[in-house]
Amino acid sequence: MRRSVIAGALFVIGMAACAASPTSPLRLRTIDAFEPHLNTQLTPAEARTRFGSPDEETGSGLRIYIYRLENNIQLWLGFPGDAPIIYARTKAADGTIVDISLRKP
Repeated sequence: MRRSVIAGALFVIGMAACAASPTSPLRLRTIDAFEPHLNTQLTPAEARTRFGSPDEETGSGLRIYIYRLENNIQLWLGFPGDAPIIYARTKAADGTIVDISLRKP
């Protein structure tokens, strides 16, 4: 009996931990939550401050931050080193890519 209570408690704690987004200070991982901050002056450091650590970081010659959003969408942010962003785009699960216009500050 005691083991099943402990196992149940651990299950509930584990589910609560999985429901939270550990890498992003944004409450909602939606494109609508990111878009207001996607401007031509956004740097990698500012992206980490605003959005949290990316889920993936890749690139060859470019620093590309990838954030996983709801509905199996990825947000890709491209930076030339530590300089401001040069592109933002989403990639859907089916491979469809949509460029996002960067706002002027």
